[in-house]
Amino acid sequence: MTIRLLALAAAAVAAPVAAQAVTDPRPEPRQEPGLPSEALITVTAPAAPGRVFSPGVGLTGEALLDRQPRSIAEALRGLPGVSIRPNSRGESVVRVRGSEERQTQVFLDGAPLAVPWDGRIDLGLVPAGIIGSLNVRKGAGAIEYGANAVAGVLDLQTRDEGAVGQAQLGSFGLTNLSAAAVVPLGGTRLTLGAAHQAQGAAAVARLSALPFSQPVSDRRLNTDLNATSLYAGIGGETGALDWRASLLHIDARRGIAPESDRNPAVAAPRYWRYPDWTLTQAQVALELALGDGASARATLWRQWFGQAIDAFRDASYTTLRAREGNDDDTLGGRLTLGHRLGPTRLRWSLSGQIADHLQTDTAFPPGLTPAALAYRQTLVSGGVEADVPLGGGNALTLGLGYVQSANPRTGDKPAQPVTGAATFSAALRTLPADGVTLTVSAGRRNRFPSARELFGEALGRFLANPGLAPEQAWLTDAELQWQHGALTVTLNPFWQRGLGTIGQRIVRVGNASLRQRFNQAATTSYGIDAAVQVKLDAHLTLEFTGTALDASDSLGQPLVQRPANEVMAAIDWAPREALDLRAEVRRVGPARDLAPDGTLVRLSPGTEINLRARLPVARVGAAPVALTAAVDNLANALVTPQPGLPLPGRTLRFGIMVGG
Repeated sequence: MTIRLLALAAAAVAAPVAAQAVTDPRPEPRQEPGLPSEALITVTAPAAPGRVFSPGVGLTGEALLDRQPRSIAEALRGLPGVSIRPNSRGESVVRVRGSEERQTQVFLDGAPLAVPWDGRIDLGLVPAGIIGSLNVRKGAGAIEYGANAVAGVLDLQTRDEGAVGQAQLGSFGLTNLSAAAVVPLGGTRLTLGAAHQAQGAAAVARLSALPFSQPVSDRRLNTDLNATSLYAGIGGETGALDWRASLLHIDARRGIAPESDRNPAVAAPRYWRYPDWTLTQAQVALELALGDGASARATLWRQWFGQAIDAFRDASYTTLRAREGNDDDTLGGRLTLGHRLGPTRLRWSLSGQIADHLQTDTAFPPGLTPAALAYRQTLVSGGVEADVPLGGGNALTLGLGYVQSANPRTGDKPAQPVTGAATFSAALRTLPADGVTLTVSAGRRNRFPSARELFGEALGRFLANPGLAPEQAWLTDAELQWQHGALTVTLNPFWQRGLGTIGQRIVRVGNASLRQRFNQAATTSYGIDAAVQVKLDAHLTLEFTGTALDASDSLGQPLVQRPANEVMAAIDWAPREALDLRAEVRRVGPARDLAPDGTLVRLSPGTEINLRARLPVARVGAAPVALTAAVDNLANALVTPQPGLPLPGRTLRFGIMVGG
């Protein structure tokens, strides 16, 4: 069934290719880019004349083709202020400027993609092949993003024109297949996409860094992956109404590497496998022009998520210790009304979401499945933004809102109070000189603990803490962008103050060392994001991006898993259509993390080199056909985002691409 669906999607790629997007991997230009009318209803907080956003960075469709990412996680690497890392559950999560991973919300075509029970989504399982562009907002984002969008937002837009398909094979059984096409059907447009990624194992960069739970092999233990994704969307215009409906389905199974810094006789690592991981999300987006500059936008979504986690007793993965089953059902919606009040434009936004979670935890032996525990969390948010023109190209956007969370069902845990908080922000854009834009933004955002943080025990790994309080973050940014001829420079200093930010600590319970989430003392993060792009000629571009970060709590202790710096230098040569050669050097600076006994350990810096090539060889109608090659971590460097879980070593893949 999977192969037939992939073949059907690949056949659609043979359709003529529409105009390609312009390569622009730098931070967003000072003038917010215009969007085709069909795309407006798929963006959570669309650009509009006079609207001022907090700093952002993004990738167009052409830039995504040049980077050849298999997943969204790979696409985000190297963006200034954006850090992507695998956690101990094997999930690839995103952090913006040192924030906690659940403080960054992910949206697909205007609807939240994260699983509410956990408050995050594994971006390593979201295929890049169906995505037309992506955008990361940093700092105090727009009111439309709703509850829990604290320090960053990742907005994904599916392809809205043209067609592209690719097939790649690589190291240790690596397979990467994807196809996406937009097909005009009279007054509507049909978008079809499919992707499949698989690997037998991840490569080991340095065997000496894995003293436990790892055989003498260049294949990382228990890192196989098999994931298939299907996407379909249809949209059009009916009078003054723009509409779009879409469906995404991801079906995966995989293993996750054990923490190989841990001696199993002292502190057992996770010997986990995910035999079943499925996510299905349906959504509808509507936009109605009401006349006199007024409009109404609505987005509705329904998400079904299920996963099973098998925990084994040792690194042989033959004897089950426990199994966790999760079933989630989420329903949500957002309504935004925009209108003018004199020279000011107002946007009123209201959103709500109900998420149900059923969980069964089975111990082996005896292997009897108990009754499922039921949990429910509801989130409501509302507010207003005002765009105030100041003349001379200057503009001000003010925002005020309120967010609320409730947990009416708490399984076998204590009842929870209803909590709420106010949010507010301001963003000012000025044009102090020709070619120079200065944007200053500030605000306060809040995040409520996810149900898993409140009640989850992770198969005996965590000690629950139902007393967790909401987080609060104060955020300040200044973004200076200077464009002169072929040179673009963006500097973005930032400061963040966290109150009650949720962290982790080690708690001894009997002979066991368990992790527990708790509200930390006040935290402070400050630093600077930078991006430089130089067009050496019409076809050759140099890129320099990076972040310097200092993050600690009020006691002076460093926040864990926050590298002091992340920088990337890249050179990209694209002399003609479908021909592109790209080389990247990416360095991740030192950081601190928790050892199994709760002490802080140092994570050494690491540098990886990545190469990309796309070479045209033929044409099929209007579509170019190109050979592709990608090398990740050329020098087999050791890069360790957390103890015992280094990034993969050298990985090769070669293939073919049609369209673009």
